[in-house]
Amino acid sequence: MFATVRRSRPIPNAPLLAILILLLGPFPGVAAAAARDQRDLTLPEPNGRHPVGTAAFVVTDLRRHRDLVLTMWYPAAAQAAAHAPYMDDMTADALAKEWKLAPNFQRRVHTHAVMRATLDPGGPFPIVLLEHGSSAVPALYTILAEGLASSGFIVIATNHPPDSLISVFPDGHVLRFAPYWPENADRRSQGIAIGRFATEVLAADVRFVLDELLRMNASDQIWRGHLDPVRVGIVGHSMGGTTAAVALATDARIVAGINLDGSTYPGMNEDVRPIPLRKPFLFIATADHAAGETKAREFVGMKGDTYYVTMAGADHMSFTDASLLSSKFGPHSKRSDAAFQRGVLLSTHTRTLTEEFFAKYLRGEDAPDLDATATVDKE
Repeated sequence: MFATVRRSRPIPNAPLLAILILLLGPFPGVAAAAARDQRDLTLPEPNGRHPVGTAAFVVTDLRRHRDLVLTMWYPAAAQAAAHAPYMDDMTADALAKEWKLAPNFQRRVHTHAVMRATLDPGGPFPIVLLEHGSSAVPALYTILAEGLASSGFIVIATNHPPDSLISVFPDGHVLRFAPYWPENADRRSQGIAIGRFATEVLAADVRFVLDELLRMNASDQIWRGHLDPVRVGIVGHSMGGTTAAVALATDARIVAGINLDGSTYPGMNEDVRPIPLRKPFLFIATADHAAGETKAREFVGMKGDTYYVTMAGADHMSFTDASLLSSKFGPHSKRSDAAFQRGVLLSTHTRTLTEEFFAKYLRGEDAPDLDATATVDKE
């Protein structure tokens, strides 16, 4: 399973774009997640034209003495082969314990990617870096990642210990979540620690991973010439959304970014809000976040290319696979069909908007759903 390896036209006079997505009916391109039988979960079909491959790597930052597990999803050549497992057993055991899911649930989740499938020769393809939330793992973003890969992006998800729930390495050793803030301190002290971790560890991981990807693109036998080094985007959820925003602001190679309901913390950026990113930026938030103190305006991107989207009916984990897993394998799964269908709708909404944003800013294409019904934010 593992291998070890050491832009678009702004809408005139629209400084900020605000969109309210109302979940009143089917969204174009949504395919219901089918079950092979009532106990199984087949993830929503990727909505692009490419088959999807996947692979896992370990990269080592010798300077920081830090090993990172990467999972990649990419456009693949068509081939008849078994689909990749959803996640490894140790990760699934940890998630089942944390979320009270049925034992061995991962064996009943069916993906659409083929492990180590041959790369589609039609590249080079834009790069999308995918950042997980705290106490989450990259596999929880499989619906999003497979959709992006099928739409012609190479997606790289980094597992960031100790922020991930668990990171499992090829030799069997694991690193588990551990708080990186003073648990008994006041909120501001905690926020300063969290902000420092985002900048000094997580964003540093992003820089290193991108360095490695560009090295692979230059010299690796398999990946050489397949990644486009001038078309790089980043998307993250929760703490990963914060990481995405920080990396977007500090790494000139990343040209556009998406934050899925990630926040800022007291003490970050000397409490200046919103934090300026000066690049195309999409912020998708829950209604609760948008109604809160910051109004989901913690960050602001380039003038005329900043989108704020409120996803009605979503909770914080709706931007992941979590709702499907919980409604299918959680303690109340037998009476959660409505929750399951809503989970499908929300996760595929997120996927469509993410794909269109990156198609617009990394490939110069239209974004019909993202730009539809947009209104000017007068604030």
